[in-house]
Amino acid sequence: MINKKIETFLEKNNMNYLFCMLSNLEVQRINQLPSYVKQKFTEKITEISMEHVAENDIPDYIIELAEAELLMAQQENPFDDEDNDLIIDETIDDRAKFVDDIQTENFEPFADDDEVDFIDVADDDDEDED
Repeated sequence: MINKKIETFLEKNNMNYLFCMLSNLEVQRINQLPSYVKQKFTEKITEISMEHVAENDIPDYIIELAEAELLMAQQENPFDDEDNDLIIDETIDDRAKFVDDIQTENFEPFADDDEVDFIDVADDDDEDED
């Protein structure tokens, strides 16, 4: 090692400190996993992390994540696969009919607009009441 003090410290403590540090890092890594993956663990997270460090085998939980996501998707829609054959969307092409109707009408947007003097109408109503 580079630093003599660190090397003597680790030798005196039989690498216990390093083991605890690595276990702590593994605990942090496992705690960052989603809760539905952590629920599958049969032991405590600290015990699992110490076993991983002792075996020098840090498993990758990507497979477990993929399985858990698939399971959650199936739990949300358990009958999704069964109904795909039963649901048929039927569409009817009505465009020709509606386009012909619009083309045959003579559309004049301002033909029905008669100017109404609202002030005169209000005055007429007041005269009727007397």
